[in-house]
Amino acid sequence: MNLSDEKKSPAVPLSSVERLPFAQDKPLPEQVKELADVKYALDQASIVAITDRHGIIRYANDLFCKISGYQREELLGQDHRILNSGYHSREFFRDMWDTIRAGKTWRGEIRNKAKDGSYYWVDTTIVPFLDEQGKPYQYISIRNDITSRKLMEEALRKSEEMYRLISENSSDLIAVIDAEGYILYASPSHKLQLGHDTAELENSHLLQWIHEDDREIAAAGIHQTSAARNRSPHLEFRFRTKSGRYVYLEASINPILHQSGAVSHLVLVMRDITERKTTEQTIYHLAYHDPLTDLPNRRLFMDRLRKEVQYARRFQSQLAVLFLDLDRFKSINDTLGHEVGDLVLAETTKRISKCVREKDLVARIGGDEFTVLLTDLKSALDAENIARRIVASLQEPLELVGRPLHISCSLGIALFPADGTDADELLRRADMALYSVKNHCRNGYAFFHADMEERSLERILLQNELKKALQQEQFQLAFQPKVDLSSGQVTGMEALVRWEHPELGRLSPGKFIPIAEETGLIVPLGEYVLRRACQQNKEWQELGYPPVKVSVNLSPRQFYHPDLVSRIQEILSTTKLDPQWLELEVTESIFADLDHATAILKEIKKLGVQVSIDDFGTGYSSFSYIKHLPVDSLKIDASFIRDLHVNKESQAIVKAILTIAKTLNLTVVAEGVEKTEQHALLSEDGCNQGQGYLFSQPLSGEEFADYLRHAAQAKT
Repeated sequence: MNLSDEKKSPAVPLSSVERLPFAQDKPLPEQVKELADVKYALDQASIVAITDRHGIIRYANDLFCKISGYQREELLGQDHRILNSGYHSREFFRDMWDTIRAGKTWRGEIRNKAKDGSYYWVDTTIVPFLDEQGKPYQYISIRNDITSRKLMEEALRKSEEMYRLISENSSDLIAVIDAEGYILYASPSHKLQLGHDTAELENSHLLQWIHEDDREIAAAGIHQTSAARNRSPHLEFRFRTKSGRYVYLEASINPILHQSGAVSHLVLVMRDITERKTTEQTIYHLAYHDPLTDLPNRRLFMDRLRKEVQYARRFQSQLAVLFLDLDRFKSINDTLGHEVGDLVLAETTKRISKCVREKDLVARIGGDEFTVLLTDLKSALDAENIARRIVASLQEPLELVGRPLHISCSLGIALFPADGTDADELLRRADMALYSVKNHCRNGYAFFHADMEERSLERILLQNELKKALQQEQFQLAFQPKVDLSSGQVTGMEALVRWEHPELGRLSPGKFIPIAEETGLIVPLGEYVLRRACQQNKEWQELGYPPVKVSVNLSPRQFYHPDLVSRIQEILSTTKLDPQWLELEVTESIFADLDHATAILKEIKKLGVQVSIDDFGTGYSSFSYIKHLPVDSLKIDASFIRDLHVNKESQAIVKAILTIAKTLNLTVVAEGVEKTEQHALLSEDGCNQGQGYLFSQPLSGEEFADYLRHAAQAKT
């Protein structure tokens, strides 16, 4: 639970999986340009539209406008009935809506009517995005113009000669095969696009040209079409060209029937989708890899670690987690600049990778923080030898700025099963061992041992005082406003706990919150904060202040408490606060158990309470998971905002989060906004709200009431 407004440690969010040709060995500007080129090519090749849950068009790309003949302003706000050609039955569209409303992807071919009255066909894929209740809240459709192919297919049914004439002039790859899969006819486009002479293909078996990993899929499609005597769903497979390389093809298989009803031939209409597949792989890679080093990020590392722990538990093998960071790396950034710092990180990546075995996994999970997963260890000595090599390798001077640059690292080691039995525990204890090294001498390594978790006398005393403080209600709430970045109006407030000890004075949340977490006292403390925040918000509403949401943090321990939902419901009922004015903030650490967390969040949402992910980018979430979570907003961690105005990497990260959040219709709040330059960049990139000292420090209840009063007066 983060009830504190203190700044967090820097971290890098989740980024990308399969290694691409241009992703590692080129400078970042070249990588960015090549990715932009891929996006541009896809946008030029496909018709893209985004609609809301009711089918109202909210986005249309240039190709959509061009093929339909409508201006973008004419399309936006309309539904797709504006394009209805009257060709398809009501049952056709009912089936389509039933499919996508059920949260499934729909694929099919649709004849549309352009503005000038002409008709055109599009091969359509509609992908639903689901809200917290598993219901679609918007749809993204990708279409490709297949008018020429549809005309050809219609002509096929009328005349085989006409079919041959059209197919020989089509850019699509068209082939006729017999029921056994032998090619009887191949269109000239095979020569133009794949390099094969038609004579080379004809009388050969189709599967011999298909990649061996895809042959089962293709064979199943042929068999299914022959057996069902109906047009097959779209298939995707890799096809070998004359040069020996493989391209991705999308194919539909159409049966040609005898008068008896038996299948005599099959017609394949294929299209090269290599560019689209490359784009998909690029997006996937970006979701699971660090953009600077191209190493796996935290998401991929934790996924792999959990799988390896399960494997090691099953086969009673050993593994180790190494957690390391660079000593005094901040001074390199401060004195030599972030560009040199990036070069140091890139060189660190190379050196660590050379010290591990081929089967080991190296990841970058934070600014200068790296992790290594070692599997199938014979003994702890194997892990120690690799750790020793890494430490020694990083001691060698770097030649980066025209002179030797000396760096070193601190490294912690946790072993399975001796030091932990699950992934999170192993990573946490490797981190403890790392900081033990940093607190002593740096530039070395250490294994985790139990006394690293022993609590100091101060912590024991604070624990006892914490119990008294709960009984005597020594805690107070402070409120920090959230502000709309466009209008400057107050949109909400975050409730923050303060401990005013009668003898020790005000104690930092950083001291007592971790103790409350460890001892379980965070549950009654969190309930106290939630109740007082709801009471205070209701009191302000009754005094006539404009209603705004109050945000309250839930710690992981409080979140997984079995009575959480019933306690929230009781507090809302007792305080008489409408649920719409309460927002609960959870940290990404709860998503280590994604299914359980999702179920709890759905129960919270049923109460009418909104949910936000706090400190986004520093924990377990990834863009690919966010769309499945029942949440309303994301709070970008302050570590990304702190240097936003000077750090291009932070700018890229924030922009990526905003882009995805906009697509998923999530509100975004930026934490730690302190400078007008940060405000300007966030506003320019479309961030909804901000929170930080630029707008206000945390205020007492009386001070915040004055703040609300002034805000209301300024509005009028």
